[in-house]
Amino acid sequence: MDVSKAKNVVVVLLVAFNIFLLVNNFIFHNSQSVSRETLENTRIILAQRGVVLECEIPSEPGGNNRFVYIKSELDREAVAGKLLGENYEVTGDGSQFYDSNGKIVFSDMDRFVYTAVTTALTQGPVGLKEAEEAALRFMKEKVLLDGKYVLDQATENDDGSWTLDYIETYSDTLLFDNCFSITVSGGTVSRLEYQKHQFKGFSNESIEQFEAYQALLAYFREDNDIVITSIDSGYKLEEPSMEEVESVELLPVWRVKIKGRTEPIYVSSHDM
Repeated sequence: MDVSKAKNVVVVLLVAFNIFLLVNNFIFHNSQSVSRETLENTRIILAQRGVVLECEIPSEPGGNNRFVYIKSELDREAVAGKLLGENYEVTGDGSQFYDSNGKIVFSDMDRFVYTAVTTALTQGPVGLKEAEEAALRFMKEKVLLDGKYVLDQATENDDGSWTLDYIETYSDTLLFDNCFSITVSGGTVSRLEYQKHQFKGFSNESIEQFEAYQALLAYFREDNDIVITSIDSGYKLEEPSMEEVESVELLPVWRVKIKGRTEPIYVSSHDM
């Protein structure tokens, strides 16, 4: 066999192998996804229960591992130094730090609210893109952007300011307890609400996957009058504080946002 024929044979074999891999990946993906019929039947049942969906029901399952948080505490003086500078004062119980430019109030060992002193705005209201840029620039400059975060929600306030809610992601998984909400007024940050738990990551223990349609059918059993606007999978602490434990392993949950409600619902396999 000459060289050109040998090359052609190699090319054909490579193409055939790639097609084989593509088909196998397609089959595997389909085997991991819920059928359209199941999702449509779920939508019909929920409608009969008074639940309207303004979003798609995720066809991919939630996490298949537990997630491990560990006990941790924010360094309050370090946070104060980043946000206020060196010349700040502290209240007797160590929960509040302040200077002429702003104030920080720690409500827990891993949570605080920073409020800047109101000053005359140097520019008028900004758009969402400019608000995002100002928010992330502030977090980077203050060295508070530890991890990867995604914008979860943006709200334009009556005064023209923006409140942007960010959630940390780990291996494309949402960590609902690691988040910050930042308000931008005229291109300047006026308020920051921040909380951060340290974690080890996923445990080695595999668990049975919990589908979104199962969560919806299990939780919304009675007659309702609600509109669901989004459904996401991630991890959520059952208790907001970890003061009494050294570590905790979390099961994945489905977060369900409902129109007109400020707080979402978190559904776990315990609700089945």
